[in-house]
Amino acid sequence: MRSIQRILIIALATLALTLVAPCHGDPIRVSVSVDRSKPCGASAFDTGAFIAQHCLDGWFDAGANAAAEEIIKKSCGYGCVAIFGWGSGNPEPSPGVYDWASLDFKVSLLRKMGLTPVITLCGAPNWMTGGAPGTTDWQHFCDAPLPDHVDDFAALCAAVARRYPDVKHYLVWNEFKGMWNQPEHRWDYERYTTLYNKAYAALKGVSRSIQVGGPYLVIGGDGTAPGTSYGQMPLTPGDKTVYKYWLSHKIGADFIVLDRGMVNYHNPGKPTVARVMALTPLIGSIVDQIRALPGASTLPVWFAEFYADGSSDYQQTAAMYASELAQLVTHGATAAFEWQPQDGETPNWTHALFTSTKDPVDKGGGAALPLAAVMQVFHENFGPKVKLFSTTSTDPSRIEAISSARVTYLINKSDSVCVVNMEKHDYTVPAYACLLVHRHSR
Repeated sequence: MRSIQRILIIALATLALTLVAPCHGDPIRVSVSVDRSKPCGASAFDTGAFIAQHCLDGWFDAGANAAAEEIIKKSCGYGCVAIFGWGSGNPEPSPGVYDWASLDFKVSLLRKMGLTPVITLCGAPNWMTGGAPGTTDWQHFCDAPLPDHVDDFAALCAAVARRYPDVKHYLVWNEFKGMWNQPEHRWDYERYTTLYNKAYAALKGVSRSIQVGGPYLVIGGDGTAPGTSYGQMPLTPGDKTVYKYWLSHKIGADFIVLDRGMVNYHNPGKPTVARVMALTPLIGSIVDQIRALPGASTLPVWFAEFYADGSSDYQQTAAMYASELAQLVTHGATAAFEWQPQDGETPNWTHALFTSTKDPVDKGGGAALPLAAVMQVFHENFGPKVKLFSTTSTDPSRIEAISSARVTYLINKSDSVCVVNMEKHDYTVPAYACLLVHRHSR
């Protein structure tokens, strides 16, 4: 019974995101205009998914896994996995002794789905972080390599690159894990940059065609309370310091990596949906600020992780993500990865792309969730080289819009039904819903 209810909830939420709903009562009217006289730019963007633990595992239901793989194929251009942790076992349990089984499986999944494969070079085998060779301590897989083992970690990076020659994109480390300078109460960006430079040199030594990026920092500050540590406006001074140091001391980089949640996890308050919707333009501002830093203007900007927080509702969360994605496209970002596309156990993972594949298809396994439709729209309609056209809303706090030559995507950021007048037609967009309008439709 619970599975049937779950399928019905998902189906209703998905329909609300994709269909024009009838107007009830007195809806809010908004006008959207598109200047199609000339493009205002071109997209460099594509969507991606980070395949973490408990996602498309080989012992889950084969039919549900197959259905979920099709959802990822339709909604993502990139796929990312980590070398150790988040679903991957220890790749080098002892010095020079490799175990590639789990990473082979993960990379094969990316290949099977036809995604551009990306590998995150994190974490480090325990013998590099103070543990005994031949052991794996999952409490410490995110510890940073000790200074005496940085060269060993770089050698592991090179071994990974040799094993997977078709993988051309690498992220060095993850969220500065294990790299906190406690005496000075700041990130140890010197230690990170040393690790990054060693990994960069090792990867380029395997192939100059490999693309390498960092520093994969969580961008703090959510703009909710400027007088607090968590509520500053991003970029915070501390984050700028990290990026400035890395940019001036790296030996090379092919792209810049960020991590962003709309609400800082240190924030003790529970954000409302309306508050998070009001904050989504910050992610576009972050791209602009990063690009303005010395040495960053020509580097592509990647979001290894991005989140929209504040709702336990799948439809609301999908609308939040749609607004973030529109900001990323229009501000010139290159990639953004949805973390862990498979929904898990309660509490629900509302930013997942599909339900758990532990269950067979006839019991709701591998079914698309509302965010899958949103990601598919951006992947198929606003991908790399797609020309963009200036689009203006008379009430951008309620209706956000992005346009290509063929389509306009309307995003209702409010809890009210809106009737959008655009190019001499009216379109009804339900609360927290998205509508893809093809040019000259109706």
